[in-house]
Amino acid sequence: MKYSISALAFILPLLLQGETLHDTFANGKVSGDIRTFWYDGQRDLRTDRTALTVGGILSYQTAPLYGIRANTSFFSSNGITSLTQMPESGQTSNLKSDGSAINVLGEAALSYTYDDTVVKYGRQRLNTPLTNDYYNRMLPNSFEALTLENRSIADVTLKGAYITKWKYKDSDRFISPTENYGFHRDILMIGATSQKGGIKNEVYDYYVPDVMNALYIQSETPKFLPDNSPFNLSGAVQYLKENGVGDELIGLSSTYLIGTKLGLHYGDWSLTGLFTKIGDQSLAGTGGRYAKMGWGGFITYTDFQIDGETENAGAIAYGTVLTHHFGKTLEASLKYLRINQSDAKQSNPASLTDNPRPDSDEYNLDATYQPTKEIRLRCRLAYIDYNPESTNLYKNRAYDEVNTRIIADYLF
Repeated sequence: MKYSISALAFILPLLLQGETLHDTFANGKVSGDIRTFWYDGQRDLRTDRTALTVGGILSYQTAPLYGIRANTSFFSSNGITSLTQMPESGQTSNLKSDGSAINVLGEAALSYTYDDTVVKYGRQRLNTPLTNDYYNRMLPNSFEALTLENRSIADVTLKGAYITKWKYKDSDRFISPTENYGFHRDILMIGATSQKGGIKNEVYDYYVPDVMNALYIQSETPKFLPDNSPFNLSGAVQYLKENGVGDELIGLSSTYLIGTKLGLHYGDWSLTGLFTKIGDQSLAGTGGRYAKMGWGGFITYTDFQIDGETENAGAIAYGTVLTHHFGKTLEASLKYLRINQSDAKQSNPASLTDNPRPDSDEYNLDATYQPTKEIRLRCRLAYIDYNPESTNLYKNRAYDEVNTRIIADYLF
């Protein structure tokens, strides 16, 4: 009898825990994004690009069990008509440039929440300036990392991450953040954000041994004027400072980014001015080597530009965006951007920037239609007018591009 009671005392908690574990999975949440993406780029002097792709993301997250959650996401991208292979894109070694399908477990992580702290380990999407999911086409970036967030200080979120691998959005491979350069180094990130009185401040520091240290600071406010004013002003500033550290294995010299934006809002209309300036050293990031500008999408306020050239060495970019909201379901924007390049700074192989680019003017028409929370349609028509006379490489040669994108999402 004593044995039976002892056994029952041992088994009963297990049975109760098993029931809780069952509820954890039974009460989990399935979500997803079924996406169709059509893309067409007609380009002078370079390979035209066109593709029709279907796929998306299917995710599952368990309910919490003693503060522990598990989540997984399956990423899929399947070309109906494949993206034309582009040899110049091979500079990112984990890029699938041949148009073949991508099917990969993009997220698989465990998280633990205790009071105001969340720790997460495994494959996950990140949302920081230099490491983010870059979800602007079919699939997002994702990372293998240990991350931590703490909100024990009022209006402040403290963040940390140790990142060992990343998967580029157009790839099914998780590789070292510096594998493109032939060696392996991890990323250590610490940061903090605060939001009070409508003002949001962010500061992050990224350290990659023998490569770089990067400090990023941003401050933005959505409202300057009193509530009774028919107009409103919004603004933001950003600053990035990068320095080579240790053995400086990729020869990174000191560089910087500064950016500003100022918006005027009236009713359903807004007009925003944008400015970006880049230091002498090429940041060679998005669309390129992915180690100097970060492992994610464009961080510049002028980031709507087609080829990411606002992040080139010595580039100065300025533009404007006029946006109108047609009720709650339709938003349309007219965008203009001017980029003044530095031929001298980008034509110097000794500074790792042998990529001279002409000055350009870009014109965009963007629209987003979302009649329900499940259905969203986004369209872009862009024309980029290069000035070949601004660089010795392209003088007297036509060099323009027309770019069309349509993205349809079903969200659940």
